[in-house]
Amino acid sequence: MSLRVIKLGGSLLEWPELSVRLRRWLAVQPPAVNVLIVGGGPIVEGLRTIDRAQQLSASASHWLAIDAMSLTACILVELLPEAVLVNSLARIDRSPGGVPQVLEVAPLLRAEQGSRGALPESWDVTSDSIAAHVARQLNASELVLMKSIDPLQASDPQSANSLARAGYVDAYFPHVAGELPLRCVNLRS
Repeated sequence: MSLRVIKLGGSLLEWPELSVRLRRWLAVQPPAVNVLIVGGGPIVEGLRTIDRAQQLSASASHWLAIDAMSLTACILVELLPEAVLVNSLARIDRSPGGVPQVLEVAPLLRAEQGSRGALPESWDVTSDSIAAHVARQLNASELVLMKSIDPLQASDPQSANSLARAGYVDAYFPHVAGELPLRCVNLRS
């Protein structure tokens, strides 16, 4: 069974149609184990505002944003009750026909902290890079970047470098995405 990592943009949490549209999208996809990672959305945007005013350390800002992703993961499970919240890669159910799984990334990233493979503690690393990092660890067959926009300025929407140059993903994304099979989806369109 193939495994698909879906990075759900946090801005979609504010959209009333999210759960209906996400269910519809999942229903027409080829069979796969679906692991969802939710961006920080407006919660992290609030942290960015505080960081600009207070000049927090890069490490503090990074970990506060990661903690915010735990909140958004719980919000998605509330909106999509058939989904399950998992907090480690080992707990991901790879059985065919399973329910969507929402990964809380904070425990995984905290366990990696200080190790050679850990992501940098910086605003250059967002949920896009985190999803690519997880997709590589899971040997995912596909990484879907599900957002509220199309990658209009990207010359090649399946190239990590092109997506980063266009500002569709964060600056660190090409370093971690490598040659992962990518697909960009504007869920609102």
